[in-house]
Amino acid sequence: MFHFLTWSAVIFVCQTHLPLGTLLGYASIDSKTRRGYTAPFPNYRYKAGVARWPQLVPMLPWGNKRIIEDMRSTKRFLRTWNKPVLMLFSDDGISGSGASKDLFKSLFPHGEDIPIKGGGHLYQEFKGEELAEHLTRFLRKHSAVK
Repeated sequence: MFHFLTWSAVIFVCQTHLPLGTLLGYASIDSKTRRGYTAPFPNYRYKAGVARWPQLVPMLPWGNKRIIEDMRSTKRFLRTWNKPVLMLFSDDGISGSGASKDLFKSLFPHGEDIPIKGGGHLYQEFKGEELAEHLTRFLRKHSAVK
């Protein structure tokens, strides 16, 4: 949660003038990948969604009441989900461990939980082939067309 609160504070201060390239530099990604992440946001006018995003995450009980109720309703629905679920979490990522992982595991106790070793927060960048292998296997296993 510390990382998310830090991210939220930076966005609160910077608003749409958020230095995405600089912040992504802390994520141990190469400059080409960093440019790819920042490409959709050529200047501050394109960053309104990025600046708004942390406010949409219901972290505190006194936050946006509509969003909190939407999240509660979503959890109620997901608890009734009876279809196959694949959960891929990095074993050392910021959002793939702790409370968020526990939440998903509680919503989908029948789900297939596969830890991705050493992927970090941006594990789709570092473990893309491994993720694709797990996803392909899962889809083949649960496909109606065999």
